[in-house]
Amino acid sequence: MKGLRQAGAAALFLLMIAPAADAQDEGMNDRALRIIARSEAKHARSRQNLIKIVRDHPNFWIELQAIAKQLKTDPAWLLNVMASESLLNPAARNGLPRQTASGLLQFIESTAQIMGTTTKEIRRMSPVEQLRLVEKYLTPFRGRLNSLSDVYSAVFRGFIVEGGDASVVAPLGKSNKERRIYSLNRWLDFNGDGKITKGELALAAFTTGRFQPVAPHAGESLNRNSVDTSDQQPETRRTRSIYVRCLRLHSRGRPRPIS
Repeated sequence: MKGLRQAGAAALFLLMIAPAADAQDEGMNDRALRIIARSEAKHARSRQNLIKIVRDHPNFWIELQAIAKQLKTDPAWLLNVMASESLLNPAARNGLPRQTASGLLQFIESTAQIMGTTTKEIRRMSPVEQLRLVEKYLTPFRGRLNSLSDVYSAVFRGFIVEGGDASVVAPLGKSNKERRIYSLNRWLDFNGDGKITKGELALAAFTTGRFQPVAPHAGESLNRNSVDTSDQQPETRRTRSIYVRCLRLHSRGRPRPIS
């Protein structure tokens, strides 16, 4: 069964990157299988962490649903993004040099301070307390978080990149800043074409979290694919993601990237 699930996930991967992979070489299938195989351990670890959260904080799911309703989005999409960011470990911190990203949504220090806290304080917060920060961060996008890729785009770039799965998220231009954003997140470039798309963001989140919306949403084809996760075994894996969330809140309360 595990082999069948991996094959199905690989097929989903190839479907998602098909627009950029019309001339696939023989290594594309192997690349897809390697990515899916790596996602198995991350998925198992995120489920293990979620079980612990729900056990220790029974109102977490109720709060998550309420926040998703307030944001006019789906709680499954929020869970998938948090799973991709932190493996649903509220005390997670990016372990790479000079990186401060912390908590369920991996807020960096400058963003934490904008929201009136610090990354050190975030790591000490309960998962429910961190959900309130997630709501605060995403409130400027209320009503526009219409897909998993929209949610992750808002988290990844601090704004929603318009368009569908093929829309480029990074790099957006040839500046040093954009090249650095791409370089730090190169692992999200699943087909190795030199850019990260909204579809690849959604795939990263979905293959890690694998949470399904209760009802289908228009425009989000990825989440209509069912993945059986009933017999996954937990495996420890340190989060490796680096995401760009440098924001400044201006007078209208809308976030914008810090230049």
